[in-house]
Amino acid sequence: MTDTGSESSVPARGQRLYLHEPGWQIAQKHGSVREFCYMMAPGQDYYHRLLDGEIYLFSNEERLCVACAERRGLISYEPKGLQEGLRTVDRAAPEGASEFEVRSNSPEF
Repeated sequence: MTDTGSESSVPARGQRLYLHEPGWQIAQKHGSVREFCYMMAPGQDYYHRLLDGEIYLFSNEERLCVACAERRGLISYEPKGLQEGLRTVDRAAPEGASEFEVRSNSPEF
């Protein structure tokens, strides 16, 4: 049975993953040393374990599973959009509209 009414963050096959914040690195958890994600999942009141073989993000001592990193906005399945271009300013103003007088530094001949 499939749930078509809820949005799924599971990426489509071959979909790219983007990291939007500098300073974070990606690693894979190996071994039986207990390491925990630094965020609580929704509906949980505890920090969940990173499992052997799981991909996670880290920065200094902070570790985040992919699901929590996505909720925090660090990663997404869409690239960052381009920044808006510079706005143009209409420099034409009615005479006497400014408190300041604009003068030319070049001598008039």
